[in-house]
Amino acid sequence: MQPLISVIPSDERMVHLANYLQEKGAKMCDNLSAIADSGLVLCATPFTKDGVHLNTTLDPAPTIANFLDRLTPSHTLIGGGLPSSVTFFCVQHGIPHYDLLSCENLALQNARLTAEGLLISLLSHTNNSICKMVPLIVGYGRCGKEIADILNYFIEEIYIYDINENAQKEADTRYFSPLSVKEIQNKHSCVSHINTIINTAPTNPFSPQTWQCFEPDCLVFQVASGELSLPFPLQNRCIVCHGIPGSYAPKTAGICMAKEICRHFRFS
Repeated sequence: MQPLISVIPSDERMVHLANYLQEKGAKMCDNLSAIADSGLVLCATPFTKDGVHLNTTLDPAPTIANFLDRLTPSHTLIGGGLPSSVTFFCVQHGIPHYDLLSCENLALQNARLTAEGLLISLLSHTNNSICKMVPLIVGYGRCGKEIADILNYFIEEIYIYDINENAQKEADTRYFSPLSVKEIQNKHSCVSHINTIINTAPTNPFSPQTWQCFEPDCLVFQVASGELSLPFPLQNRCIVCHGIPGSYAPKTAGICMAKEICRHFRFS
């Protein structure tokens, strides 16, 4: 017998996910009280945008604490990018949980959709063609790599910064140009040419002093789900691009998540 499936509404991805799983008994919840007494509880990717509230279209958005209080060991929590505090709570209270982004294949698909969708934001927020961009990609993880690869079709010089030295070395082997904080602070000759910064790092990557080393007319695209603390005038030139797969290709992304849930839980 398959478990009950409660879907917490969020962006359009969750609509397509729920539609795909409808024959498995999935039901969209219009409030937290509608969560079934047991079974799977499907949340958004990312699970939260601010670390306090659930990433949901429920109004008002419930806090993570209030949501977790609804769960019991009879539930299985599913979401993308579950914070460590949430997984700790689940372990402490015997609640099974599964982070969708722990599936390498799904995480890569999500990164590819992010890279594709970012092109739309890049084209719509600049007066230049992509070929004229001189980008610095901050964070060389899954998303950073996919973004670099897709921009490489249009741009010859792509700069990479990652706090991890091994990631910097990997970028170098793929013929991108790694840039260190020291080089930025010392105003390396390339810094004045950078006109686009794409941040995929989950935490603020630079100090205010380092941010101020970039040209004031530089555009900053915040792809990571957290907030970016920028000094003036860059704070006025920041374009927030959270949840790109949900706005760019919600059907593709939602069905990919649904298929991974079916695979992981061995639904027939």
